[in-house]
Amino acid sequence: MTDKFAEFLKIASQLNKMGIIPLLMGSLGLEQVTCQDWQARDIDIHVHGDERGWEAPDEERIYDMDKIEPMMECLGYRLVDLHEHEFQKEDLSIEFGVMETLEAFSGVPLEKLSR
Repeated sequence: MTDKFAEFLKIASQLNKMGIIPLLMGSLGLEQVTCQDWQARDIDIHVHGDERGWEAPDEERIYDMDKIEPMMECLGYRLVDLHEHEFQKEDLSIEFGVMETLEAFSGVPLEKLSR
């Protein structure tokens, strides 16, 4: 298990305690599916949000941001970019996106994903 994946699991556990189910995306997610090293530079986590995605105002795009931000701060992260919903701790970057945009982006409906 990579350090980044272990960090995702720690964050996912905290999100789950708040009733938020995260979806691991990006290179780190691809590494878990393909068992190949894709040199993930950050952790992309998608949660429920406004289906308009980037067209929604930054402050409204991620639905539980009022819960996520304090939780991330308790884990030692700080919000560095509201538009990207990016948090940083030392050299690790976590970005939150909207899972409802998955189908428009990839053609894969959320219902087709397995847990």
